[in-house]
Amino acid sequence: MSKKKFIYPHLAVNRKKPLNLIDSDNYLFSHEYEKTIPPSYIRILRNPTVINETILYLKKLRIFSKETFYGSHTLTKKVKDTIKNIIKSDNETHQLDRGIWIVDSKSQNFGHWMIDSLCRYYLVPKEYRSYKVLLPEKFKIDWIIEMLEYLDIPFKFLDKNKKYIVNELILTSKAHPSGNYNPEIVNEIRELFLKENINNEIKPKRKVWASRANIGRNPKNLNEIEKILNKFDFEILPTEKLSLKEKIEIFSNTELFSGTHGSGLINLFFMKEGSRIFEVRDLNDKHKNAVFSLAAALGIDYFYMEREKSLLEGGQINSLIFEKKLQACLNDF
Repeated sequence: MSKKKFIYPHLAVNRKKPLNLIDSDNYLFSHEYEKTIPPSYIRILRNPTVINETILYLKKLRIFSKETFYGSHTLTKKVKDTIKNIIKSDNETHQLDRGIWIVDSKSQNFGHWMIDSLCRYYLVPKEYRSYKVLLPEKFKIDWIIEMLEYLDIPFKFLDKNKKYIVNELILTSKAHPSGNYNPEIVNEIRELFLKENINNEIKPKRKVWASRANIGRNPKNLNEIEKILNKFDFEILPTEKLSLKEKIEIFSNTELFSGTHGSGLINLFFMKEGSRIFEVRDLNDKHKNAVFSLAAALGIDYFYMEREKSLLEGGQINSLIFEKKLQACLNDF
């Protein structure tokens, strides 16, 4: 039995253009200025089978792939992964009373956890929020646990390859297409993160660069870029090594956040409205607009530039252009 309950209708979203937009770059963003976010819903499932990341009705051969796989995965992969999970599962069946499902096949990545999975939780009506979020064992990651505990979200990890029957499972749809956002949800999440950090105490305005040590997105001429960052008194921080409380403390007091495109910039979830982000985008890439659209949803001013070379050619950043554009972001601080 599957009962669908719609939570949000179609939403029309309008976004402010980048503050330093060059006319010739308009093609990078023009398709993102106006978007329609499709309706979102929950399904109330009775007695589905859950095995690792798979949710299905075995007898009916019905797989809930739309809610459990990332959108770009092919039908072949979905079927193949489902069969693997069924074959690997124990014969014994374990019973669970209630649960909530918010993850898909990409949710272990920090960026996708934040912009996709965490947002799905806030589709769940309050009468169901005492139910535990069910997470496959591979999600037993320190930063995920820390975040769930900070937000007071109850959760339970499922043992690998065990077959569970859940009496009542709240299966969430995607809250929004990945890289696009329901503004109401992302602003609610920001408020919850900053609940202990909103005060009248005057603190210095910080400037932060998201370091990406040992990650392929680092530009080949990173040393040149770091010299410019040091010149403007930027803190160069490895965001993946910061605790959640450190992130909240740092970014809620950051006026300008910068870095190359990637999950590190999704830490703008912890920034206050009216702050700024300066993204170094991949060359000629008009598809990866998750940072631009999230900044728009959160009321954060967006600035950008492109790499001089593609990632395959080393991903260099033109240091002269970088310094000039960075200076423009700082001019009226």
